Amino acid sequence: MVVKEFVQESLAAGEAIALVSLDVQGAFHAAWWPAILKEMRDCGSPKNFYKLTKSYFTQRTAILATNSIRMKKELIRGCPQGSRSAPGY
Repeated sequence: MVVKEFVQESLAAGEAIALVSLDVQGAFHAAWWPAILKEMRDCGSPKNFYKLTKSYFTQRTAILATNSIRMKKELIRGCPQGSRSAPGY
């Protein structure tokens, strides 16, 4: 929250900002999509970027299939393996 406030204040003052982030192991897999979308909406993210992100998060499922069972679960967090947004791409 401190970083967010700093960025908002700096942008409001017309200052240039550079942000460097760290890759925290497992953090991307725990990213909760509804919170990401809410934050994008609250901070005034451009509509096209918000819609693109929302579309990416829509109708994502994981399926486990064996010889005798098939289970399907809707996903609400993380990133599909092999996607362009996946860690390590």
